[in-house]
Amino acid sequence: MAGRRGFTRDDIDAWFTEEEATDTSDVFLDITDPAEKYARSQLRVVRETKDYQLDYLQNALRPDKELIDTDPGYQRRLRWSNKKRSLLIESLLLNIPIPSVFLYETDYNQYEVIDGRQRLETINAFLSNNFSLTGLEYWSELNRKRFNDLPSVLQRGLLRRSISAVVLLAETTMIDDDGLDVRRVLFDRLNTGGIRLNPQELRNALYPGPLNALLIRLARDDAFTSVWGIPRFTQNEDKEPSEALLRNPLYASLADAELVLRFFALRDAIQRGGTGSLRRILDRFMAANANLDDFVLSQMGHEYISLLSRLTDVFEGEPFRLPKTRRPSRPLYDALMIALSQHPEINIERYGPDIRGRLQEFLSHRPTYDVLVGRGNTMESIRERVNVAGAILRG
Repeated sequence: MAGRRGFTRDDIDAWFTEEEATDTSDVFLDITDPAEKYARSQLRVVRETKDYQLDYLQNALRPDKELIDTDPGYQRRLRWSNKKRSLLIESLLLNIPIPSVFLYETDYNQYEVIDGRQRLETINAFLSNNFSLTGLEYWSELNRKRFNDLPSVLQRGLLRRSISAVVLLAETTMIDDDGLDVRRVLFDRLNTGGIRLNPQELRNALYPGPLNALLIRLARDDAFTSVWGIPRFTQNEDKEPSEALLRNPLYASLADAELVLRFFALRDAIQRGGTGSLRRILDRFMAANANLDDFVLSQMGHEYISLLSRLTDVFEGEPFRLPKTRRPSRPLYDALMIALSQHPEINIERYGPDIRGRLQEFLSHRPTYDVLVGRGNTMESIRERVNVAGAILRG
């Protein structure tokens, strides 16, 4: 795979922008009267504001307490550097106000973090003596010190500091009278670091469960990571991910999980004659299949890895790759994976050279190139793409 160019954050942003551009699901879009639109668009959110002292948070964030869940499954794959964590602690020492965190009350006195995970986990890690300070600007004499190394007056002072929390209460209506999913809007608009959640991060937030876990697991399989240029899975990476993994745009944005989702959702839409924008198709599949049973999920996982491995072997380790960009193409991936799943009996292993030759020929002619890797996201264009891919595999 020498010479392959990796994906950039701009590439991934363009993916999601393209996906969102085809979605027109705003339930208030057709309302033209300002007064009516204002009246109907007010979200029914029940909330309260609390101030939590750090000594309380130290107790509430303990694994055996589970009063505040900082990793409810929909959080981003982000992790602060040690310097950034240290500067947060320094701000607390200086009594600088920290931005509020947003919590969602799942049950009485039990919460999930919607926004502010990194702040809370940083506070918990430092108070638990799990990292040493570095890069401090005003308390440089505390560099290389952990919480237990601080003078007792600073320990007591730090524990008395507080952080504000906006709590969205369990009474908040999830689906209002206009069919608007309030929780979806909250996740969409509340953000980390000023960046809105992308479509897959929203799906990860709104449709947790066995299917979502399968997508994430398959995206960390060696068969997948080798194709898409993502660092391989390592033990304990959930708690201690490598810097290379955190820097990978596909992994960091959950675009890897969406790539897996595309296969299942688009194939299902083709089989069922589904219509609508790409985003709506992916959303609907996640919502409808969020809690599939283990047997079905196991079959799905085995099928996906089998198809991907077969195509990887046939294309000599570089399936879906375009000659000019030297990167795998999402539309070509969709087409070849779905086409092979429709006809798994095709002996692609025997006719590998012929299949590679046909693909190169199709990619060399503008009309068939546009069908295979064009940016059309309509179901009509996806069906045509899959049919052409089928012809390439069958010969």
